[in-house]
Amino acid sequence: MRTLRVLLSAIFLLLATTSVPAQLRVRPVGELPNDVALRLQLRKLASTGTFMETTAHPDDEDNALLAMMSHGRGMRTTLVSATRGDGGQNEIGPELFQALGVLRTEELLAVHRFDGAEQYFTRAVDFGFSFSIEESIEKWGHDEIVGDYVRHIRNIRPDVVVGFLCGGGGGGQHHQASTPLTLESFRAAADPSRYP
Repeated sequence: MRTLRVLLSAIFLLLATTSVPAQLRVRPVGELPNDVALRLQLRKLASTGTFMETTAHPDDEDNALLAMMSHGRGMRTTLVSATRGDGGQNEIGPELFQALGVLRTEELLAVHRFDGAEQYFTRAVDFGFSFSIEESIEKWGHDEIVGDYVRHIRNIRPDVVVGFLCGGGGGGQHHQASTPLTLESFRAAADPSRYP
């Protein structure tokens, strides 16, 4: 019996002093071993392309696509979100409205440490569930949001612009509203008489 206690004590002591690595630890590019991070940065020297994705709010983006364009293709990669998501729901914390928008903005900035994208926003304020594209555009302010997108397109000068692709009448219509605004903004950005 004494031998069993000594053996169990030794095993417990060994387990208590041994560090067990996490099962999955994803590291941002800057924390990768020097040669890996360096190779990813050097890949950007071989590309002069710029990629832009536009969405209605945080968590609508395709982070795998952003990572592929940034790290895989070496392109400058940007995400322009119409809102900061302050009108959404929060099932994991007490934050709502402006506090939720701050939280979702910080989450986006944190994920960009992994996908390599730059983050931009328009002045659109998220107002909760939307029942139509027209309602979203009206409440956001058509001219203001198109003007914001135009400014971003002119400053960033993307070679490729991807909008949020979805269809149908179900779900919040913010998503569908962001796409025609992106298309209109893309065309307006080439017209010097619009949003000078």
